[in-house]
Amino acid sequence: MTGSMTSSGRNEKALSPSRGQRRILLTGVDGSIGLAAEERLRADGDKLILLAHAPIAKRGDLRVDFSDQQALADAVSGVEAPLDGIVIAHGALRPGPFGRVGPAEWRELLDTNLNSVYTILHAARDKLRAGSSIVIVSSTAALDHSPVGGPHYTASKWALNGLVRHLVDELGAQGIRINAVCPGFVDNPMGRAFLTEEDIRQAVQTIPLRRAARPAEVAAVIHFLLSDEASYVTGAAVPVSGGFQ
Repeated sequence: MTGSMTSSGRNEKALSPSRGQRRILLTGVDGSIGLAAEERLRADGDKLILLAHAPIAKRGDLRVDFSDQQALADAVSGVEAPLDGIVIAHGALRPGPFGRVGPAEWRELLDTNLNSVYTILHAARDKLRAGSSIVIVSSTAALDHSPVGGPHYTASKWALNGLVRHLVDELGAQGIRINAVCPGFVDNPMGRAFLTEEDIRQAVQTIPLRRAARPAEVAAVIHFLLSDEASYVTGAAVPVSGGFQ
């Protein structure tokens, strides 16, 4: 259902189908935030098309290596239209000081964290209808830098937020919203793989709420941004960080 048109020809209001009738492409269900988003959206009865990383996925409608851009484009191109939402929740965290992150490591992580996102959105661009919503999971690293990830990780997240800002007007003219969610420290296996218990204790002390985020709390913001309750929210980078910047 679309709303009235303004004199400029743009949709004044475009609403997506009600919950339980939406078709949403969701990536990263092999990670904690993607899994939490899947659980939240399934509770609404939405039809989910899952896209997971081939080497580690235990399930998923589509399995593909996110660093293989051609395979990724082919997989998304084969998804049936229309789509009412896209949630990009995959990504990799890699530590490393500047001096030890060489060009190969740089390219590999940007393929996974950034180029794959552009590939997915480009391949799905004609499948989205007015009222659709895109949510990209970025990071508070995109608001400053990552204390854990290397320069390639921080750069990839800044670029994701830049991509959201660049696409907001073009997609908005089609009645499509796009936003980024920027989690801070999330208590999940990806972060714990690089942190000791003492690291975690010290990190929590830098957070005003004095605790890490739960994946379900990030999923709740994703859920909101997909909904018509957020029908006038687009181009935002929403921190889910307990006050950490």
